[in-house]
Amino acid sequence: MKRLLFLLAFLPSGAVAAPDPCASAPPLAEPWTSWTQSGSVMAGATLSSAPRIILGKPVTATLRPAPQVQFAVPPGRSVPKSHAGLFTLAVKDAARIGIALSAAAWVDAATGATALASAAHEHGPRCSGIRKIVWFDLPPGLHAIQIAGAINPSIRIMAADARANQPLPR
Repeated sequence: MKRLLFLLAFLPSGAVAAPDPCASAPPLAEPWTSWTQSGSVMAGATLSSAPRIILGKPVTATLRPAPQVQFAVPPGRSVPKSHAGLFTLAVKDAARIGIALSAAAWVDAATGATALASAAHEHGPRCSGIRKIVWFDLPPGLHAIQIAGAINPSIRIMAADARANQPLPR
């Protein structure tokens, strides 16, 4: 024991591991409470092969080499030697929908051949594993969700309604 204390005395002060700031992170708030659930899909190369993402159900998606993807609309950003994929999302009523990603990538939403402008962008909550959230005001119907410019061949994605589990106005 004396020998261990003697050796520790000669370590630089920065050599002692600092506590992990995320070890006691609070649970995620709505609408992201299900972010840690599991599921997996292969992203589509065409809209007809695109898997449907369900509001509030995250999945880890295997993306495709970007040149293999036939985008519904030109992606907002193109990165050489990157990965991409297509998904569909059905919305019953008009809503502000957030698309959360675990890694850096470009997110577009489209209805038919019309690109939809994003309403807001933000980082995910600290220590959550959500790197970014892009919000879209989506009308009712079926929409294409495009991921482009991803460096890694897989990404976690989740769509959530901003009003999920929020109290109704009186």
